[in-house]
Amino acid sequence: MSPITTAPQDLAELTAAYSHTVQAIVDLGHSLREGDEELATDCPGWSVKDQFAHVVSLEAWVQGETVPDIDVRGRAHVKSGLGAVVEKFLESRRDRSLEELLEELDSLSTARIAHLGAETTSPDDPALGPFGPTTLLGLMQNRVFDLWVHEQDIRGAIGRPGNLDSPGAALTVQTLFAALPRAVARTAQVPPGEAVILDLTGPVIGRAGVRVEERDGKPHGIPLFSGGSEDTAEHAPVVATTITLSTQAATRRAAGRIATADTHYTVVGDEDVARRVLDALVIAP
Repeated sequence: MSPITTAPQDLAELTAAYSHTVQAIVDLGHSLREGDEELATDCPGWSVKDQFAHVVSLEAWVQGETVPDIDVRGRAHVKSGLGAVVEKFLESRRDRSLEELLEELDSLSTARIAHLGAETTSPDDPALGPFGPTTLLGLMQNRVFDLWVHEQDIRGAIGRPGNLDSPGAALTVQTLFAALPRAVARTAQVPPGEAVILDLTGPVIGRAGVRVEERDGKPHGIPLFSGGSEDTAEHAPVVATTITLSTQAATRRAAGRIATADTHYTVVGDEDVARRVLDALVIAP
């Protein structure tokens, strides 16, 4: 069920992916042309410069900075308590120059990488992430995912695609595949006896499948291609729908940045099932 391109797994690999993605964001910041900072991105209400302010302020938050006392009520793009906290942090840095933001990101990421590389650091160390208490390993998985998604937001706005074959891209695809069973069986409500296959054509190449079964009166998504006993056990024939799309299309949809109607994909099987699954497949808050 994992992408063929290997996603970072342990803390050392996640540290390398974090460093790689941060450096890509810094390089983009230094290469912006006049007017790029004000361009709108696929994040509602956020410009390119706002993306940099978010990346910096979220890193500061998970390193211990307290939530700023700023009123963000009435902003149409703020739709949750977490969204309000994120917006408060962003607002606290909105008046800073891009150069100041890049300098702070360099300082914060240097401190993060030093901590990750310390001999006393363990992947099981307790950490506080945007969604609450977690482990350091869990936090870094979330950080790489979030950083890479926002790197792609910036790239999309300035028309400079890239890093679609990076460790961050592979981790995002892996996260998407992990969410597929619930999205298919529960959110999209694909009926028992049917299966959905997600086929990514690249640059991160991967294939994930889910067969829906009823267990204890509830639909359950059973992963296919996992290499486990479920793959070799005999089952009744199922009706399968295969959705094929690129890494960019899949991850932009998974981040909720583009609607299903605006996503380029092809289907073999039930078009309505494919649409419902893609509608359900948003994994970013």
